[in-house]
Amino acid sequence: MKFRILLANCLFALLVWAAFWVLVTLITVGLGLTGRLTQSAWEVAAQLPRWYALFFGVSLIHEYLPLYVAHGRTRRQFGVEGALTLILFAPFLAALLVISYQLESVLYGLAGWPHVLERAHMFTEPTQVPLVFTEYLIEALAWSTAGAFMGAAFYRFRGGGLLSIPVGVLLIAFAHSAMGVEPWGPFLLAWLRVLSQVVFDLPDSPLMPLLGTVGVLVVGLLLTWAIIRDMPLRNQAS
Repeated sequence: MKFRILLANCLFALLVWAAFWVLVTLITVGLGLTGRLTQSAWEVAAQLPRWYALFFGVSLIHEYLPLYVAHGRTRRQFGVEGALTLILFAPFLAALLVISYQLESVLYGLAGWPHVLERAHMFTEPTQVPLVFTEYLIEALAWSTAGAFMGAAFYRFRGGGLLSIPVGVLLIAFAHSAMGVEPWGPFLLAWLRVLSQVVFDLPDSPLMPLLGTVGVLVVGLLLTWAIIRDMPLRNQAS
């Protein structure tokens, strides 16, 4: 495989990010010129990359695994390289968000707009690069790992894959609770907030984000491997 999946997805993500950055910047300028800009626009826009990470994880198993196994790779070989691909893709996404915040900081500074964060993060200022990177790295790892697990479950069990969704949600909620950062947004994220606050009330410790991330990654990948290790390939006609 030689990390073709990783390189292809990094290139595609870069193109998507460039288009998304232009869109977010245009909206930011529009809000700023009309006096309605009250916070960091990327604090809101960063909701979408987490879903991008989720569906990257889904496609890694649901789309790429059958393709590579059909071309002679073993499931074990794909499992190892697929896990490495997932682990290496997450920091790439996090780096794109770091760049986004820094470019936004320059824009806000030039325009004299308040670069304010309205929610709790691991960072208190968008210019705290190491903390910004760490937060979005953990998010990307958790969401893509959950996506890989759910993608495997839906591929193998079809409708039975619905039972994997609560497990995926728990993995994501645990990672957010370990960071001490509540996921923000509608629908599913409302449940994540409840789980983060009530079910996973983890102690506040500098090591907790690391332990939580490793735990989610290991558990998620082991669950995924348990599904794909002897998973039959689906006939294209079916």
